[in-house]
Amino acid sequence: MRRNLFLFVALAGLVGCATPRYETVTHREAPVGETAEVCLRGCEVHLNACKASCAAAYQGCVKQVEPEAEEHYRQTLDRYAAELERYRQDLYSYQFQLWMNWNWDHGSFWYAPWPYPYYSPPPGPPSREADWNRFREERCGGDCGCQPPYVACFEACGGKISSEQRCVRNCPKER
Repeated sequence: MRRNLFLFVALAGLVGCATPRYETVTHREAPVGETAEVCLRGCEVHLNACKASCAAAYQGCVKQVEPEAEEHYRQTLDRYAAELERYRQDLYSYQFQLWMNWNWDHGSFWYAPWPYPYYSPPPGPPSREADWNRFREERCGGDCGCQPPYVACFEACGGKISSEQRCVRNCPKER
């Protein structure tokens, strides 16, 4: 029974590794002509203005939430210290049980001839930069919505946008 379960899990893992991977590729066909070029320059001016406005708003938000980000990081460090202490206590108990060559399980002693359960390495410390970036993204991030108006403007000027999915890994063989 256990052997069949192991074989099933191993087979499922191998099948999962062989699934095809796709990516979406976007093609832009710019319109031709002098009026179309002027129209596209206007679209790009609006796009750049939107991006600049978005960047300025993001920088203002970052400055505003920086004290909160520092407090959030302190709380993250406190949670990490508690988690590390809990890990230390569990590991100490586990080592003691191994030393005594017994384990306590649901109110009864049982013999443990090998290490059970296996203890993984302790959790790593949180990264200040990663924590700050995650906090800033939650509070200030997000899409400003500059791309959809640009796409609409591009198409209004006579441009064509198409997208296709291409297989990039583990592609099925064509017949």
